[in-house]
Amino acid sequence: MSSPAVLIVGAGPSGLVLALTLLKNGVPVRIIEKDAKHHRSERGPGVMPRTLEIEHFLGVADDVKKAAARSPVLHMHDPKDPYKVVKSMNVMEQLDPTPTFPEMRPVQLGQWKHQAILRKAIEALGCSVELGTALESLQQDGEKIVTQLIKSIDGEVVPEKANFAYAIGADGGRSTVRKSLGVDFIGETREGGVMFIVDCVVEGIEGNNDFYVWGDTATAFTGIVHTGLDQEFQLFLSGPNLDYATLKAECSLEVLQKEFSRASGRNDLVIKEITSWQGEWRANIRMAEKFQIGRVFIIGDAAHTHSPTGGQGMNSSIQDAFNLGWKLALAVKGHASPSLLSSYEVERMPVISTMLEITTELYDRTFNADTQRKLAAARAAEQVGTGVHEQIWFRGRKLFQLDVNYRWSTVVLDERFAGGESTRVAYGEPEQDVRAGDRAPDAPVCVGGKGTRLFDIFGPDHHSVLLFGGAGETEAGMLDVVHAVPSDLVKVLLVLAPGEMPAPTAYSGVDTVIEDKNGYTRKGYGRDEQTSPVAVVVRPDGMVGAFTTSAEGLENYFSLVFSRAGNSVG
Repeated sequence: MSSPAVLIVGAGPSGLVLALTLLKNGVPVRIIEKDAKHHRSERGPGVMPRTLEIEHFLGVADDVKKAAARSPVLHMHDPKDPYKVVKSMNVMEQLDPTPTFPEMRPVQLGQWKHQAILRKAIEALGCSVELGTALESLQQDGEKIVTQLIKSIDGEVVPEKANFAYAIGADGGRSTVRKSLGVDFIGETREGGVMFIVDCVVEGIEGNNDFYVWGDTATAFTGIVHTGLDQEFQLFLSGPNLDYATLKAECSLEVLQKEFSRASGRNDLVIKEITSWQGEWRANIRMAEKFQIGRVFIIGDAAHTHSPTGGQGMNSSIQDAFNLGWKLALAVKGHASPSLLSSYEVERMPVISTMLEITTELYDRTFNADTQRKLAAARAAEQVGTGVHEQIWFRGRKLFQLDVNYRWSTVVLDERFAGGESTRVAYGEPEQDVRAGDRAPDAPVCVGGKGTRLFDIFGPDHHSVLLFGGAGETEAGMLDVVHAVPSDLVKVLLVLAPGEMPAPTAYSGVDTVIEDKNGYTRKGYGRDEQTSPVAVVVRPDGMVGAFTTSAEGLENYFSLVFSRAGNSVG
């Protein structure tokens, strides 16, 4: 590979997914991590269905699902009898997969295991994480980023000066990249609802990949989530009656055991070992004022931090990376339009703003005074209060992120609707009609007599044009537009209805002929009762870039994405 044009600072999930996306596009990267070794902690273990779809496009979903456990069942214990389970419930809404939505079940996978899978994938493409390498400073100088790096080699600190075309900060909430840019991190840190989080080995209870809770946040609350490994759990402590000062000061197994036993009322549960001490946590609810300045971008926790309630943080960070990755690849290769890179901020900021609203509402539902009063009233009436607990813990389909969209984007186009789509309902609604800016539906199809699916044809390194129609003048004009774009950037998929036999000329210039035997493609893209020609453009990130009904419309979309150097149309 040639010298990397892109520097990624931080090797968490967002940095690794960005690196993998760029590598899949043939773009060399350098990814650095200031820590001397990879962490071993659960952190954000919830993997949402949209993340599984993204990781399918990147070729790692099978490994993730093989290593993961199902989403946990929550077991709530009676405050008066800590050995008695009074309510068991699925934390996540349970929905079955469909041809359009093949992933409908969130899974649990500790972040350290998740990152190991992503690292293995980038290593297979000739890249590796540089441990013990920190960014000290960066400056933009025309078309290059001048960085000062500090490397720890055999106990010695070695400075390095290196230049890159682009730099991305994936370096967490205390981001050096964001601070170097002078970007404000707007929001608040909640002093209430303090939580202590520790990964540990607990004996005396079967794991079963489940979540066990005792007490409540009005006084003292504790819970343990099985990690899927032997007797290893992620342990939470919260509530005003706990001794946080001693926990923080001593960081000892003895103090942890004392507070856990006090909150749970279970002296039979023994903490045998601390595997990762994550420590005291407060909700830091913030979003950066900007996600891009010039040739420098921030993604993931460098751009936004939040409450963990809802399991949206890591998943949103991965979507940041996947949204930016294909755009950055086109820019590095000289194919991107001037407006393409700026669309990262345009598209992601409203989504992140909505995500912060959702997770903050869930956080307040868990920790605010009204919830605590309801729990106290339930106890006073000698009720278990499981109805309140269900309100606190249940997570619905919206959090699957399958309806997240970019309908307002400056680089999407839908010719079917005059004036475009300006409404910003960033998390969308289930069963909404598919428009430009939405997630592209999957569907089972046949190619050459063999069964496959659209998600196996789409890819992170090219646009896919689904052509619905025949061999008319409009379709021919659309193909002419596509052929003016470099062939490795766009693939044309001709969609045939069952029994449809177009004229032989319809196949000219088509990369793949798809037989939509069961009609799921036409239904998913709103074409089941339509016969007029339409081209649906699916972006490399699996989002619909355009619905066009004319060659001019298709040309207009490509002009939003591709540079004139990479696109000779017009």
